Amino acid sequence: MSAPARAAGTSPATIATPDRRLRVFVSSTLEELAAERRAVRDAVARLRLTPVMFELGARPHPPRDLYRAYLVQSEVFVGIYGDRYGWVGPDMEVSGLEDEIDLSAGMPRLLYVRTPAPGREPRLARLLERVQAEGGVSTTPYGDPAELAERVADDLAVLLSERFARPAAAPPGLAAGWLPTPPTPMVDRTAELATVTGLLADPAVRLVVLTGPGGIGKTRLALAAAAAAEPGRDGTWFVDLAAVRDPADVPAAVAEAVGVSAEGSRPLLELVADRLAGRSALVVVDNLEQVAAAAPDLAVLLARCPRTQLLVTSRTVLRLRGEHDVPIEPLGTPAPGEDGAVAAPAVELFVARARQADPAFRLTEATAGPVGELVRRLDGLPLAVELAAARVRTLPPRLLLARLDRALDLGDPDVDVPDRQRTLRTTIAWSHDLLDEDGRALLARLSVCADGCTLDTAEVVGADGGDLDVVETLSALVGHSLVTPTDTGDGEPRFRMLELVRAFAAERLRERGEEESTRARWAQHLAELGAEAGAGLAGPAARLWRARLDAETADLRAALRWAVATDRAELAVRLTAPLVRWWWARGLLPDMAALAERTAALPSAAALPPDLAGRLAWARAALRIAVGSPDRAVPLLDGVVDDARRRDDAWLLGHALGARAMTLTPGDPDVVALLDEGLAHLRRSGDGWSVAFSGMLRGAVALAGGDLAAAERVAGEARDLAAAAADDQLAALLTDALALAALLAGDLPRTRARLQEAAALHRSTRDLEGVASCLEVLAALALAEDRTAAAARFAGAADAARAGLGVARWSPNQALADRLREALRAAMGDDEERRARAAGAALGPWAALDEALA
Repeated sequence: MSAPARAAGTSPATIATPDRRLRVFVSSTLEELAAERRAVRDAVARLRLTPVMFELGARPHPPRDLYRAYLVQSEVFVGIYGDRYGWVGPDMEVSGLEDEIDLSAGMPRLLYVRTPAPGREPRLARLLERVQAEGGVSTTPYGDPAELAERVADDLAVLLSERFARPAAAPPGLAAGWLPTPPTPMVDRTAELATVTGLLADPAVRLVVLTGPGGIGKTRLALAAAAAAEPGRDGTWFVDLAAVRDPADVPAAVAEAVGVSAEGSRPLLELVADRLAGRSALVVVDNLEQVAAAAPDLAVLLARCPRTQLLVTSRTVLRLRGEHDVPIEPLGTPAPGEDGAVAAPAVELFVARARQADPAFRLTEATAGPVGELVRRLDGLPLAVELAAARVRTLPPRLLLARLDRALDLGDPDVDVPDRQRTLRTTIAWSHDLLDEDGRALLARLSVCADGCTLDTAEVVGADGGDLDVVETLSALVGHSLVTPTDTGDGEPRFRMLELVRAFAAERLRERGEEESTRARWAQHLAELGAEAGAGLAGPAARLWRARLDAETADLRAALRWAVATDRAELAVRLTAPLVRWWWARGLLPDMAALAERTAALPSAAALPPDLAGRLAWARAALRIAVGSPDRAVPLLDGVVDDARRRDDAWLLGHALGARAMTLTPGDPDVVALLDEGLAHLRRSGDGWSVAFSGMLRGAVALAGGDLAAAERVAGEARDLAAAAADDQLAALLTDALALAALLAGDLPRTRARLQEAAALHRSTRDLEGVASCLEVLAALALAEDRTAAAARFAGAADAARAGLGVARWSPNQALADRLREALRAAMGDDEERRARAAGAALGPWAALDEALA
């Protein structure tokens, strides 16, 4: 925020420390207060803040435009005053010292005055008197540099806690959207930013694509443009596709970012379109190039949402109608013959990153020339510049330049690779060459991780049975800026590579001949993690396990696809079977259904162990029931039941019997027997979540048969088990069932209270199928209260939600729905009932839920 903006009374921007360091502008005379300046610089640096001081500019008297530019980019003003008033330029009426304090109006200011100062110049004395008279800031006396450093550190600490507290970040999917905060400020890009924000300001522009080679700063620019364009919009969302490799996974990534649950068989982007339709929205889609085949799907999304704009980053143009391509060029470098002291953006970036690696680094007469030449040789590519700058602690710029000369002589064998990409590849190769053998091996092996890894995964993937110290070597990779630790929010860092570095490392892995063995260790580790998580999901640590599984989603799906593609049926089943409840809760069952059928067709599936073969057959059958094809599930389930009885597999037998009951027609006497036997086996297995799930089926049958006491008992027990497993989605569905039991018993107040509780859970999980269930009970409640038109509307909204998802009701629930329809038609007549249902369908499930609970 600029100083004029602060003076105008706008609230100061929050500073997201430590992701982005707060800048402290230090104002003082240079020679007189050199010791004090050093003391303040060290105090600021110890607080992990960035001191902004003018000796960095290598000019004795920086021009006003330069120090003003430095000042408006800072967040805190620190003034130090001794005896001298300072130099007055030929075109100025006041000294730079006074001009700086005037320009800082509106900023947080800390002023320190040396005491005593018998030789203080009159103009400085008058300036300090004026500042104190104007109010809003006081001056703090100090005696020597050591006391000054202590006072500055204490005052800045208080200021940080009072003025720059970091607010909790909004997670993806909230109504207002979410944008990540870049860890470092953007360098230059003023012209490109103006171009992009200008395009986004035009409502006729629907699609803006930032194109350029990898590592050039497309993401940083996109985030800056989105933040600038955010005011006045209904929402802004960020979709990161860096870990996505299959175009078919793009809709899931978009839906997750926007907060839409992937359920049923309805296309995900249609659900996203429903969420965004009619809203002034901006969706930032990052790293689309590797899944560019999904671009036409995004065009369809735009066609359905006339007020939505897409801001896309890609290495290639998308070639879609209405696309506005904004090519991103490298950062400017000094012209040949000019040294690094020239104010070139690439030099500015180098100096900023070099000082992160070595706070003592300065751009001097000795380093300016090599730095200027170095950034020219790197073509001003930001990633290449950053990789080079990260080495200044061990290699001064002159040695960096010599080393870079040798690395740049290596050419890319592909003749169609752009020069800038070849240069970047060489820069990464040079960074790779600085590693020892352990570092090179670990970097190559970690490339199999699709979306980073935790330390336990790194140890399994990287060790390869040798004596490689993964923890120490990983620390070295972090120090080389080839791997970055990120905060996952639960105290355990996740280690990620830049995508270009990962691609380079994957090439080295293939060259080493280790790709298959490394991927096998990685996938096997994820399968073992899944088995542990499957057990943990049923216990008190369920929420932590769900967070871990969410972080591993890209890797789990990539490992599963690899297992299927390489005919490893047993590994594929071990990756999926323990996590059935998680795949279901995350709306990923359609994907799992397709992969389950492909796994069953693999040659290696014939050799599956009996327990895994049974799990695979049950999963295929259950998924067929879910999409409304119970007849196709019967042969599979009969085989599973026989096999599970023979092996006394209580868990599988319980689930198979429950699924088999759902293939029978309502009223069949075998339904209750099958479900009760299945429940008994599941209780014997000790899996409380499975008991809760089966109890939901048994409760539905009891309700359909009018056995309210059984419904209350079974559904109540199941809801308690679901709550113990921290499964809000299952708990909500069971609360719907209990509400219906209360309604059939004639207890309307209790019915409404339970529906309020269920609706809150449905909203928190964004479970559309669950909302349909809740609406059907609300429709029955409205009918009981003689509000027949409202009842038909709620039923119509529920029908539309189910139709959109492409999911079928279980047979007992279908019987209850049929009875509700018959009662509505008897009360209203066929035509009026159809019209009211159509109105509910047009209203939509979430709006209908709000109306029903009002």
